[in-house]
Amino acid sequence: YAIEASPEAARLARKAVSQATDVPAGVVEVIEGFSTAATLPEKADLAVAEIVGSIASEEGLHATIRDAQARLLKRPFEESSWIPCRCQTAAAPASYALHYALGPPQFDWGKLGGEPVRLNCRDETLELMSDPLLWEDISFAEPLPPPGVWRPSPPLRFDISAARIDANEKVYYDELRREGAKEEEARAVAGGAAHGLSGVALWPRLVLDPKGDIVVESRGPRGEGQKSHWQTVLALLAPRPVPVAAGSVLQLEATVKLGAAVDVPPVYELQARVA
Repeated sequence: YAIEASPEAARLARKAVSQATDVPAGVVEVIEGFSTAATLPEKADLAVAEIVGSIASEEGLHATIRDAQARLLKRPFEESSWIPCRCQTAAAPASYALHYALGPPQFDWGKLGGEPVRLNCRDETLELMSDPLLWEDISFAEPLPPPGVWRPSPPLRFDISAARIDANEKVYYDELRREGAKEEEARAVAGGAAHGLSGVALWPRLVLDPKGDIVVESRGPRGEGQKSHWQTVLALLAPRPVPVAAGSVLQLEATVKLGAAVDVPPVYELQARVA
């Protein structure tokens, strides 16, 4: 049973199945609609689900998987019943060169109204200031939290890294020079941007197997930029970057308000302290 919410995608899936030479007739049935509204003739042995946003939980994952656990799978609390078997969101403090370079009166970041900035995972205007930590770690084979306020993790502590600040400054400097900036200007802007904490970068990871040997990374294991169809989500912590130095510490606490239905988006609240 292949369940697809988009009518056009479901139409194309039916066409692909009907034209496939390696899929016998009747093996794959395409069902149009949300899985939470679907009724299957029988419970399934295995669920393959890609309902993961650039923040793992942002596309209705909890409501969808909670419903599948209750209605659609024979053994919902066994990891072997799921691909992926868990989804995660990594987090790290980040500098963002455009946040440093653009400000009032030309640009007011406060007008984003709390919405994050979404960037290509290879975009070098965003650089991490510490090693990443797991913020969300959602096992599909465990009972999921009900609708309401959910704390994905205990408070997280990030130590701002001197090596990362130095490396980020070089990335910014080299790019500014390639764009024609004079050396003195490039050094000043690169240094300011590299020492400016813009916010918390978030991106997803998919753990496909119970042993954790097969992992799909949207960024590298240490947060390295790479090609991905997901984005890096930057939650800005203030209208302007906050100056930090090597050895500074960012303490992060976050909550998620989970909706009861798959089409009710979660609401994220992040609170950070720098010392």
